Amino acid sequence: MSTGVDLEKLRQKVQYVRDTRRHLSAIRDRGRDVFLSDRILEAAATRYLHTGIEAMIDAANHIISREGLGLPKTYHEAMSLLLREGILPREMASTLERMVKFRNRAVHLYDEISPEEIWGILDNHLGDFERFLEAIVRRYFMPE
Repeated sequence: MSTGVDLEKLRQKVQYVRDTRRHLSAIRDRGRDVFLSDRILEAAATRYLHTGIEAMIDAANHIISREGLGLPKTYHEAMSLLLREGILPREMASTLERMVKFRNRAVHLYDEISPEEIWGILDNHLGDFERFLEAIVRRYFMPE
């Protein structure tokens, strides 16, 4: 466990990601047909994905800053630093890269993201949030 990290700030980010994951699951549970026919659900899911990933990046940058791990120039570099330091498991590397790329597309290329792509993420990748959370909780909130 590290003493440099503001655990309350990190806890807030973890809780935000958990809440986002729960909201995304609720949207997914409405079913594919309902999702694809409802632009409001699509917009909500896109925004939740964006802000959930953003909260993961914020948590990563907080850890990096407080642990003195470097000065990442990009969101991808931030995640790579956590992987390098063993804070996140190496097998998450490609997942984190995809998540950061999706976040960037949701912000800058939002008009190129299809409802089917969003549904695919909802249906197949919500567990990626859980894996990130498990690694952070294990490292910073579980007694050694």
